[in-house]
Amino acid sequence: MKRTIYSLAMIALMAGTTLTSCGTSGQKGDAAQANSNDTSNVAKGKAKLDKNKVPKTVTDLFYADYPVTTFTDYYGYPSFDYVNDWYGYDPSLYVNDYPETYVIDFAVDSTGYKAVYDKNGKKVAIHKAVSALPQTISTALSQGAYKDWAIGKDKEEIFKDKDADKLKVYKVSVTKGNESHTLYFQPDGKLLKDKKAA
Repeated sequence: MKRTIYSLAMIALMAGTTLTSCGTSGQKGDAAQANSNDTSNVAKGKAKLDKNKVPKTVTDLFYADYPVTTFTDYYGYPSFDYVNDWYGYDPSLYVNDYPETYVIDFAVDSTGYKAVYDKNGKKVAIHKAVSALPQTISTALSQGAYKDWAIGKDKEEIFKDKDADKLKVYKVSVTKGNESHTLYFQPDGKLLKDKKAA
């Protein structure tokens, strides 16, 4: 009888140890999963690039164009079709490992900018934050398919080369309920691209 009670006690003790170690293992698994998620977030651009990881050709060209800036943050970005879609990069796709393109986020006189360069130092585009849209685009919005949608506060004027270049595109976001779109317009109000947010 004593042996049976002892055996049952040992089984209960072993079962408790096994359950505890399973619980600990599960917690470690959850932590590993969380760390894995953190890594994927970094890969999606939650972290900035160290300036030393940006090619010197890129930083040299940037500082030649913009010698006086309030701050500079560097990001990596995957390759995209910057011949036909030079204005349409998506900041949610920032990467840190082996970028094909570099984005430099900075400010001049309290105006936010983003300069986009390929890895060889070729300037792709300059994004400049604006508070108001030209009348042609405001009219296109008020008369088009998104006339009942709310216009987002983040608006950009995007230039192909320099921020005084004549070739430019305007970027504006619109929302209605849970749906949102990013719209790209030519200065005359013609819609170039309609990108639905994921």
